[in-house]
Amino acid sequence: MDTKQAATAIGTEARVLRRFLRDPKSKHSTVGSGSRYDFKEEQLADLKREFMSWQQAKPAAVRAPRDPDAKQREIDEAVWAEEAAARANRGLGPIVIGDLRDRQVLARVRRVAAAREDRLNERLMAAGLHISQMNRRAS
Repeated sequence: MDTKQAATAIGTEARVLRRFLRDPKSKHSTVGSGSRYDFKEEQLADLKREFMSWQQAKPAAVRAPRDPDAKQREIDEAVWAEEAAARANRGLGPIVIGDLRDRQVLARVRRVAAAREDRLNERLMAAGLHISQMNRRAS
């Protein structure tokens, strides 16, 4: 199996496993060209034990998997908190969105969105605008 399959089997990401394999203390060597690694099923237990030992020796910043959405999640949470405070100041309750995996909830959300889009288009047409003209008109 290749590095990606081995990483999945031992419960990590392929890039983190590759970092371990390239470590000077690693006893694993590449096969063929292109710094590829090849593993057999019976090697996985030892590989996992060595990897976990290596990972525990690293600082927490190296051990923790990178969350590419963390920054956006922080921004979203700040916006949501600001919106909740603004709604509370106006005496309004929180906005609750149902589970979009529920067909009925999804259908209702789509109906509301379509109705609002129709209303927006009507107002634009009444103003003599078409959506394709909006960018030119605003500038």
